[in-house]
Amino acid sequence: MRDTWTRVVGALCLLALAGLAFFASVNHRDLPQSARAAEYARGISVSASATYVTLRTLNAFLSSAQEIEVGVSLIGSGSAQPLKVLEPIDDTVERIAAVVFAVMLASGVLAVTMGPLGAVGFAMLGGAAVLWAAVVASGRSRPLGGVPRQLTIYGGFLGLGIPLAFLISGLVADRLVAETWLEHSRIVSEITATVEGVEAESGFRAMMDQVERYQTLAGNLSNRADELVGSLVSLLSVYIFKVLVLPVLLIGGLLVAARRLAVPGHRAA
Repeated sequence: MRDTWTRVVGALCLLALAGLAFFASVNHRDLPQSARAAEYARGISVSASATYVTLRTLNAFLSSAQEIEVGVSLIGSGSAQPLKVLEPIDDTVERIAAVVFAVMLASGVLAVTMGPLGAVGFAMLGGAAVLWAAVVASGRSRPLGGVPRQLTIYGGFLGLGIPLAFLISGLVADRLVAETWLEHSRIVSEITATVEGVEAESGFRAMMDQVERYQTLAGNLSNRADELVGSLVSLLSVYIFKVLVLPVLLIGGLLVAARRLAVPGHRAA
């Protein structure tokens, strides 16, 4: 009789946990771990978008500068494009901008999907709790071939593991790369500050002034090309570290642990 009451009480407790898990699944937007993880990913996306705009502005300037033609007269007459030497820098900036755009898109997708992942995870936890309740109530020794155990492990991984991995990444990554980020952001802002606001003007004199301005700015960029490209690569590395490398390492470790725990018959050491 006592065993029967114990099973009934255990089954009721598991059903209550199942109800809480399903409630969390329905209200996944209010889950603190998912909301903060989404905020972290959204912050990376916003920062990457600002960097992308800066890179595209620089790319547009370099592309325009290369098209400026200057008349020459040696034996005959013709024109030359003296700023074509900027083409390698332009190509490098364009490639970096493409990768930054991919990082911006990936972090934006993560910000949107963090809540639904939590919803799926807690739904799996709720289903696992229902199955555990049925197992406890029936008194079976082999719980449905290990299905409740696997649902519990993988549901916890989706609902708690992935958001917590991004939260830990946010805390650790910001401290590890904050100094690098500030230093190279300052360098890029300093080099590209004079590029913004350069506009095409009409008239011969205005055109000559524009050519001189482009030549001066292009000369500054060319002289500091190595420094500019190095800083852009460093900023890109920071983005990849924050949105990809560190979270993937943490999530990979959690996934390995989850798969090991989900194996039927496994016992923790």
